[in-house]
Amino acid sequence: TDDPARFAALQTVYLRAGEAYRPLRVLAARAVGAEAFLTLEGVTDRDAAEALRGQAVYVDRAHARPLAPGETFIADLLGAQATDTLGRPVGVLRDVLQNGGVDVLVFDTPRGTLMVPFLKRLVLALDTEAGRMTLDAQALREVGLYEHSDPDDLSGDA
Repeated sequence: TDDPARFAALQTVYLRAGEAYRPLRVLAARAVGAEAFLTLEGVTDRDAAEALRGQAVYVDRAHARPLAPGETFIADLLGAQATDTLGRPVGVLRDVLQNGGVDVLVFDTPRGTLMVPFLKRLVLALDTEAGRMTLDAQALREVGLYEHSDPDDLSGDA
């Protein structure tokens, strides 16, 4: 979330366990800067808390914050099929990395993992209903990075 203080109003959060989500009651919450600290039911000591370190915390859609115009939930983007402006398939959006700056889109492609910054000049169209996005072909050549590939070859040719 970009608003850690929002956890203070939540009664339940979810942790992912395989393909299922396990609900946990929030007993207390506080925000310190960009961090949220939660006291969860059943997590009664340091070892239990440490076992949860690094896990993503999920909120159900009913309790998610309202979106501003032009915003979308990351969950609604995942799985989107991307094509470029030349009509070439790019790949499937697998993840969105948030590092406090520009978000990074991570695609599974026939050439391997492709990472690109989430820039307006790159992402020209998003259709979350249809699960599609269009990327500018020239911008993709300029900013795209394949995890295991020749950095000078972002043509989309396998």
